Amino acid sequence: MSDRRRDARDALRLPAAIGSDLPHAVPPDLAAVRRVADVWVDAVGEALARVARPARIAAEATLVVHASDASWVHAITLERRTILKRLATALGDDAPRDIRVEIGPVDALPEPPVEDPPPLDPAALAAARARVADTPEPRLREALARALARTRRA
Repeated sequence: MSDRRRDARDALRLPAAIGSDLPHAVPPDLAAVRRVADVWVDAVGEALARVARPARIAAEATLVVHASDASWVHAITLERRTILKRLATALGDDAPRDIRVEIGPVDALPEPPVEDPPPLDPAALAAARARVADTPEPRLREALARALARTRRA
């Protein structure tokens, strides 16, 4: 047993912040990665942002990007300079100096909401139906008429 006696009030004291117990649990570059993540979709476009995400900032301000597969690793590597320029425009001095791409986990972006198409112009629909009236299959005839009416060239 220890010679040290416990103080009964120790049980009533609040523990130290968990961060002091886990000094290296949160990477020091988290804020930098968040700044990059905030402008990522604008810098690379929505299609590329669906398959690649900024993961961390490594040594010498190198942005490590996770891509969903090897073909995207290659594609991003080819577009590296363009992406770096766009990030520099958006972030200024906080922009990464280089990019390294690895295969890694990529969280899916939410799908954009699908909007209902605008209503068809009744006159265009009537003209389109007249143009496809000789189509024998009724479902095909209506689909063609609706497609023609959407082009407004019926």
